[in-house]
Amino acid sequence: MQRTRRSLFARLVIRVAVVLAGGAAMLMTAAWLYARAAADEAYDRLLQGAAIQILDGLVVEEGRITVNLPPSAFELLGLAPRDKIFYRVMAPDASTLTGYEDLEFPVDIANARTEALFQTSRFRDQPVRMVAASRAIADPSIGGWANVLIAQTTEARQQLTTELTTRALALVGVM
Repeated sequence: MQRTRRSLFARLVIRVAVVLAGGAAMLMTAAWLYARAAADEAYDRLLQGAAIQILDGLVVEEGRITVNLPPSAFELLGLAPRDKIFYRVMAPDASTLTGYEDLEFPVDIANARTEALFQTSRFRDQPVRMVAASRAIADPSIGGWANVLIAQTTEARQQLTTELTTRALALVGVM
């Protein structure tokens, strides 16, 4: 029995289709990675801004640290209305001044003295993105570093990632 070979045109169409499908798959992957990075950067900035505002609200009065939680910090985080927010403000001795006592940062927060730290973790069985930030307390009776931890669930991040990826995929599909 003799096998029939496909025509040159059919072989060319198959090869071009494979190349285009591979390119589209790479573009889709790149679009998803870019969208995820863009969403993380946008929402991380909100977390960091809220942490800085809370640290700015720390005041030492009569040898004790008091926390004046600025409403604007939570308004920033409220830009993602379906996400939940958890926070903890800690004195230099690691005692909780306000917030969720069981909120822990998954890595050592000593490095937060130079820059805010970000970590993806879980809190109360929910995926969260966390920030840890620190501020030096200059009062000699207290001395040390006060820390703030803020965790936000990731629903808005995922929604933004999906939206950006869908838009990019629509462009790839049109191509």
